[in-house]
Amino acid sequence: MIITDYMTIEEIIDCLANEYGDEFNWRMLPFSDKYFVTELRKELKQNDPFLSNPVYAVAKCDSNDDVLYVGGDASGTKEIWRIYHLTYSVEHENGCPLFQEFDSRKAVAEYIQNEGMNENINI
Repeated sequence: MIITDYMTIEEIIDCLANEYGDEFNWRMLPFSDKYFVTELRKELKQNDPFLSNPVYAVAKCDSNDDVLYVGGDASGTKEIWRIYHLTYSVEHENGCPLFQEFDSRKAVAEYIQNEGMNENINI
């Protein structure tokens, strides 16, 4: 399977789902679904730079609490992709929630394909 940065995240998730069948545990989230963005805002510190631009929840792993988000850099010209392992708590240790950051859709796909299909985020 060849994944490129020219593919949309929807195409990438669809390709991975076709490749792995029932073993694939990620699904796209509806664009209008604000639940996971609201949860991320609760868990992150208010001054977190990731929240300084619009952030969207894109996909969810059904076997754990990992959610894929996309936001913009400070200039608004580059996409920043992050998979957060949500805790559903505002009272957590420093460094939580854990996340993995990617600079491209292709890097996200490679992570999901190689690591993210495991039970928990691998940081």
